[in-house]
Amino acid sequence: MLVDDEPLVLDSLRELVVREEKFNVSTADNGKNALEMAAREDYAVVITDLMLKDITGIELLKTIKSQTPETQVIMVSGKGSIDFAVEAMKMGAFDFLTKPYSPSHLLQILERARAYYDSLVENKQLKGEIRRLKKNYEIIGTHPKIQRIREIIDNIAPSDSTVLIQGKSGTGKELIARAIHNRSLRADGPFQAVNCGVFTETLIENELFGHEKGAYTGAVQRAIGRVEAAAGGTLFLDEIDTMPLSSQVKLLRVLEERSFQRLGGTKPIYVDFRLIAATNSDLQEAVSKKLFRDDLYYRLNVITMTLPELSERLSDIPLLVNHFMERYKVRSKVQSISDAALNILLQYPWPGNVRELVNAIEYSMVMAKGTQVLPSDLPEALQGRVLEPQLQARESLSLKETERELIVRTLKECHGNKHLAAKLLRIPRSTLYSKIQKHGISLEEKVDVSPTDQVKNVQTSSPSVQN
Repeated sequence: MLVDDEPLVLDSLRELVVREEKFNVSTADNGKNALEMAAREDYAVVITDLMLKDITGIELLKTIKSQTPETQVIMVSGKGSIDFAVEAMKMGAFDFLTKPYSPSHLLQILERARAYYDSLVENKQLKGEIRRLKKNYEIIGTHPKIQRIREIIDNIAPSDSTVLIQGKSGTGKELIARAIHNRSLRADGPFQAVNCGVFTETLIENELFGHEKGAYTGAVQRAIGRVEAAAGGTLFLDEIDTMPLSSQVKLLRVLEERSFQRLGGTKPIYVDFRLIAATNSDLQEAVSKKLFRDDLYYRLNVITMTLPELSERLSDIPLLVNHFMERYKVRSKVQSISDAALNILLQYPWPGNVRELVNAIEYSMVMAKGTQVLPSDLPEALQGRVLEPQLQARESLSLKETERELIVRTLKECHGNKHLAAKLLRIPRSTLYSKIQKHGISLEEKVDVSPTDQVKNVQTSSPSVQN
């Protein structure tokens, strides 16, 4: 957009820029018109005279940058005032030209401004896509306990409150912690994960707080710890119940004062981070046995989440199997799992929870000789499970058939309401429409009984439906 209240200047400037055939050019003969145009459309570059009759170019610059920060504004003035130039640059102007100027010089600046605009837009789009992918990193499952976990995550993510996640090994505590971080206002900041159970007392403090050069033998240079590295983001401490009591004291002080000292250091370092802790044991019991400090426990126990074991939500197994098979099929010929094998997975108690299921799926897809997972392909610990006769003779469902069936069932649950169905499936309506057309789905059709019918609460999709 070109802005000047002198018609001859505006026409000559437009002719100069249009001649390059690289820009779609709009013109405004006063500041008011320019503001109205900028409110309706985003511009890559605005070239404006500093002294307009109705408003100043500085006011125009300020308004445009507040609306679309990516837009680059080039200021032109007949007064070669350094003060005006400094003020314009402070307000975010890309460059400041004084009349008379060389047309070739203006075009060079214009090219640079356009390139800078393109880079800013591309960067903004990439960040938006990263945030979208992070936000869509779903916790898979439709069981009421998992739906409740999602609701809690959505509610607590925007805050900075400390979170304590409880759950047996393999239930996905770090996955939940990352989901909270990815939906928080700190999503663009770092996520530092530390498993406290793998460090001794000395090593855990060095890992968390870092050290100064010469702090101990072998400390040949300064090293920052995870607390410092988490500044502006989230610190996740897994198996916090294993942290030595002396280290618990130091962590409590950091949480209270938001400052710490590196090992061997004397200067306090102030940090801003959010703490998420996790444990697979009962911290209250640990407190009663004097194995965990009560003051730290109460500091951690602001928001507590308890994750269900996989045996408590067997209804989610078909969705989880579908998701993990999608993950590993890029390097496997396997396309489906037989009903007999799926039924074994449904009957197994899963002491190792989701982590054990992931390993079982990966093992089965590696061992499978054909394009489907059979009972004989499952890990030995699962092969002895009893099969239900009515499921042994059924044909397997491919991943494509599973997706189709899930969409049909959701549409029927919603009585054909595609808007509600898309919401339950957690996909855009446009994606749902394309999948309905792709699978040739009609609302009147019947769906044969499959292993997923043996499980209640299968109402929404796993992220694999979004592919």
